[in-house]
Amino acid sequence: MLYKFSIQSHRMRFLYSLFLGVLLCTVFNTAYSQSKDEVATSCIQRANNMLNEVLTLMQKHYYKKETVAWDTLIVAARNRLNKSGNCDDAYEAVKWCFTQLNERHSFIMPPTKAAIYNGNINSGSTPVKLSGGIRHELLEGNIAYVDVPWLSTADEVICTAFADSLQQLIAGYDQKGINKWIIDLRRNTGGNCWPMLAGLGPLLGNGVYGYFVSDAEKIPFSYSNGVMMQGKYGRCTATTPYSCSPFSETIIVLTGTNTSSAGEIVALAFRGKENVYLYGEPTAGLTTANATYSLSDGSLLVLTVCKEADRNGTICEGRIQPNKIIKADMSAGRDAVKGSAIMFLQME
Repeated sequence: MLYKFSIQSHRMRFLYSLFLGVLLCTVFNTAYSQSKDEVATSCIQRANNMLNEVLTLMQKHYYKKETVAWDTLIVAARNRLNKSGNCDDAYEAVKWCFTQLNERHSFIMPPTKAAIYNGNINSGSTPVKLSGGIRHELLEGNIAYVDVPWLSTADEVICTAFADSLQQLIAGYDQKGINKWIIDLRRNTGGNCWPMLAGLGPLLGNGVYGYFVSDAEKIPFSYSNGVMMQGKYGRCTATTPYSCSPFSETIIVLTGTNTSSAGEIVALAFRGKENVYLYGEPTAGLTTANATYSLSDGSLLVLTVCKEADRNGTICEGRIQPNKIIKADMSAGRDAVKGSAIMFLQME
C-alpha cells in the first residue's frame, strides 16, 4: 500500500507540475501578446501624432494653402497610415500628401538625417558628406573660376567655415588684380543658402540680394559687411569679412539642370547686378523658399512657405533662364559652357 501510494503521489506531482507549466506559458503568452499589441498601438498613435503635426503646420504655413482641399487630404492621409499598420509609413503618408499637391520642393527629413543636418555628430549614423567641396582655379592668367557646391547642414561652425573659405579665396584672387570671374553653380543642388551667399559677399557687395515673397509680406535677404541677413535676422557671418577692390568686375554665373533650390537663390542674387551674365542651361525650377520645423519624433519638416524674387523685386516662377543658353557638352573632356564663358571674358 505504501508503494502504491508513493507511485500515485509521484504521478499527481507530475500532473500538477505539467498543469502549472501550461498555465504559466498561457499567462506569459497572453501578457506578451498584450504587450506587443500595446507597443504597436502606442507606435501607431505616435505616428498619427507626427502626421497631425505635419498637417497642422502645412495648413498654417504652406504657401499655397488657400488652394488645398484640406478636409479631403487629411482624411485620406490618416486612412492611408492607419490601414498600413506600419509606424514608419507616417513618413510615406507625408510624402504622399506632397505628391497629391504636386509639391516638388517640400519634404520630411527622418530623425537621423535631421540630427546630422542640425550638427549632431552623435546621431549614430554612418558619417555623410555635408558639402560638395569648393573648387577654384586661375584660368588664362586673368580669370578666376570658383565652383560653389551644395551644402547640406545648419551646423554653425561648418557654415561659418564654408563662408570663410569662399571669402578667403575671393580675397586672394582680388589681391592679384583679378576682375573677371566665373561662378559655377552647376553642381549646386541646394541645401543651406546662407553660407553660400555670405561667402560670395565680396563679389555681390553690400545691399539687398532679393526677396522672400508671400501674400502677407515681402522680406529682403541682404548682406552687410560679412553678415547675411533675412529681414532683420542674421543667418551667417563671415569671421573676417573682405571687400573687393573698387574696380569694375565682370562676372559670369554658370547654371544647369542640377542647379536647384539654394543654388537657385544664389543665381537670383547675381541676377540684375551690373556686368553679370548667366550662361548655361535653365535651372531645376525649385525657386521657392523653405522653412524648417522640428517635429516631436526628432524629424524635420522642410516646407515651402513663400516665393522668391530677385534684387529688382521680380518674382521667379519656375526655372531660371540664363542670358545665354548653352547646352551642356562634356564630350572628350570638353566643357562647352565653361569654354563659352572663358571666350567671352577674354574678349572683354
